[in-house]
Amino acid sequence: MESTELLGMNFSVEMETGTGKTYVYLRTIYELNKTYGFKKFIIVVPSIAIREGVLKNLQITHEHFQNLYNKTPLTYSVYNSRNVSSLRGFALSNAIQVLVINIDSFAKDENIINKPNDKLTGKRPIEFIQNTNPIVIVDE
Repeated sequence: MESTELLGMNFSVEMETGTGKTYVYLRTIYELNKTYGFKKFIIVVPSIAIREGVLKNLQITHEHFQNLYNKTPLTYSVYNSRNVSSLRGFALSNAIQVLVINIDSFAKDENIINKPNDKLTGKRPIEFIQNTNPIVIVDE
């Protein structure tokens, strides 16, 4: 059964450093897709170092999750303010899409993500992302 919202099912995963939080939320992405049909996910990270760790985890666990979830297509990318047109692929793809974004990319009004952009038909990049109704995962 597909749903468009979780109806108050917000949750927090709190684990010590190095115990598998990233694995837990990556597996949760696949489970949310399998159970509810969700396909758009944003992983918000606090630093470049954590972003790189998340990307490495996505890379090294990809085959594992492909085997567990019957080769369910998943693609991931990093938000890049110099290439906002890539958000179109995130929005339109029918595969599970994971966008990794550093919190500093949207924390200030003057950031590119908050300004209207001709490459996105005049929309602000943040609006383009919001219109996909993504599940947001905050990695702190």
